[in-house]
Amino acid sequence: MTVRLMTVRLMTVRLMTRPVVAEDLAAFVDIEAVALDRAGALVAGVVSVPDPVANTYRRDVVAGPPAGPLERVDAGAPGATHLPTWCPVDDRLAVVTRDAGGWSIRLSAPGACGPWRTVVRALPDAVRELAFAPDGRSILFVVREPVDREWFATPEDRRPPLRLTALRYREDGVGWTANTRRQAYLVPVEGGAPARLSDACHDDAHFAWHPDGSSVYFVSQRHPGRDRSPLNDVWRLPVDDGGVARQLTTTAFEHAHPTPSPDGRWLAFGTVDIVGYPSVQRLAVMDLATGETRRLAEELDRDVHADTVVWRDPTELAALVSRSGRVELLAFDVRTGRHRPLVSGPFRVTAFDTRAGRVALVRAAPAEPPRILTGPPSDLATVHDPNVALAATRRLAEPEHLPVRVDAEVSVDSWLLRPPTPGRSPLLVWLQGGGTQFGYQWSHEVQLLCSAGYAVLYLNARGSAGYGTDWMRAVSGPGAAVPGSGWGGVDVADVASVARRVLDEHPDLDPARVGVMGGSYGGLMVTQLLAQTDLFRAGWAERGPYNLVSDAGTKDEAPWFFEAFLGANHMEDPGPYWAASPLRRVGDITAPLIIVHSENDYRCTIGQAEELFMALKLHNREVELVRFPGEGHELTRSGSPVHRMQRLEILLEWFGRWLEPAAPTDGGSTDR
Repeated sequence: MTVRLMTVRLMTVRLMTRPVVAEDLAAFVDIEAVALDRAGALVAGVVSVPDPVANTYRRDVVAGPPAGPLERVDAGAPGATHLPTWCPVDDRLAVVTRDAGGWSIRLSAPGACGPWRTVVRALPDAVRELAFAPDGRSILFVVREPVDREWFATPEDRRPPLRLTALRYREDGVGWTANTRRQAYLVPVEGGAPARLSDACHDDAHFAWHPDGSSVYFVSQRHPGRDRSPLNDVWRLPVDDGGVARQLTTTAFEHAHPTPSPDGRWLAFGTVDIVGYPSVQRLAVMDLATGETRRLAEELDRDVHADTVVWRDPTELAALVSRSGRVELLAFDVRTGRHRPLVSGPFRVTAFDTRAGRVALVRAAPAEPPRILTGPPSDLATVHDPNVALAATRRLAEPEHLPVRVDAEVSVDSWLLRPPTPGRSPLLVWLQGGGTQFGYQWSHEVQLLCSAGYAVLYLNARGSAGYGTDWMRAVSGPGAAVPGSGWGGVDVADVASVARRVLDEHPDLDPARVGVMGGSYGGLMVTQLLAQTDLFRAGWAERGPYNLVSDAGTKDEAPWFFEAFLGANHMEDPGPYWAASPLRRVGDITAPLIIVHSENDYRCTIGQAEELFMALKLHNREVELVRFPGEGHELTRSGSPVHRMQRLEILLEWFGRWLEPAAPTDGGSTDR
């Protein structure tokens, strides 16, 4: 009887669920950060949700004991509070708020409850970093500020022209960088005028305090030729008046997020080999007494997220690592260089903190929207799940992991999600951007497509992250430091092989209704696949580079990025650039294609979409160009909520037109 009742209840729950829809973009809550206080007795996090009505993102800080519940803190700016930072000497909480007057730093009473006091008010520039001094008496914050504020305040039709003398003068998602700089300031917690720590001459970021409070560490580009690559250095700056920054590294790598050990003996930071790019981000430690630097866990050869490093004790630190579609929490021993797993599974840890043996983290998976868990690493429990009620009413598809052998020595990880619809389903192949991995991520978009009647296949072809440096370098150009096939070579072969194998082995998928979609490098791959194979009925190419010769002269990563990948300057040797350009093969693209691009994209400028659109129109192909005004390269992740909703509507309309999915039913299960 008990089993029968449980079965009836389970069937009832399944019948009550409904498909994921585009409007759910504004319902599922993201969790952007999590932080523990010094004793591990309080946890804070940032929850975020798109608001299409106000066309903005509502961000709030939640806080409470690790056993829960976590409640929204009322710092005086509902929907505009973030960067929760605990005081290292007590349990006061600092946050950043925004209102019509600008950005402010506010400080709570002990326990993260009211009343709140303003430390600094109405800053004109967004606060990007926040860190208490070790004694808790002052707060360091970082803003990107104009060199000439009057220039930005002047109406565009009256502004003087910019006179540029260096490359990399703008950055996607940031805007002009030639006339702005990130600068650090120090303000007493009791309030007062902020004092500048930076020298006002350079762009400084990733600040961290030495444990004794005498100095701070940061990264900066101060070497000759700094506009030609992202190479930079780690610096140490005394906080006393008149302190002079001292360079600690040798300008051999791109360094990130220096983080000192609790006893001040070691300094950990991330390093990326730009000369040998593409390369994983590795974790390095410097002995501050001798200056000797060595990399930890050389054998790991996976991307370590240097921005997540937290010291667990004076000899062990923890960090997130991307590996085989997962993002895991690993511990690294400074003495031996070895690593061990702390939290790992078929999911992604997207943020974490650890104090006093306790861990707080944000976890998500394909059918599990983000939530906060706390506890010892081996016994974590959910403490805040803002999506639990919504997820229970939606049909969330679980992926099937499908390793596919594409040749005698190479196996490619792929994942297949099937829709809850009868009959044969159309298949969408979903491709990632450059230097990233797919796998066990949460994606409203993928769940939307499954609910709309599509099976969705995604994979980590050679060239993706998560499988080591050699895997990434497989698509380097023939002239690169470590040669590969170039874009459009083994990566295209891998995607085509996986798609064909999945179609052959799954008769519930319709090989006559297969689409392909991707953004950035994924957009390049869409056009290469349409030109080189006959697998696809229609394509969706988004924010991609299609003519690498012209892209090399306009992208914000120029000139270093393509030079590293292709081993040549596009002016001196355009051959490798044109060879890897989908535009070269445009006559072979016959399937309908929609080209989606943002007009303020500086990573791959709008001209890339315009060139491809014109070429296809001149070939009399079925093609559309969709332009999003005011957006950049990150439209799908941080664009305006209204534009993101409009994009999803176009996505469903476009593939609905060409692939004709079955209409979703009102009830039923995702089980097959």
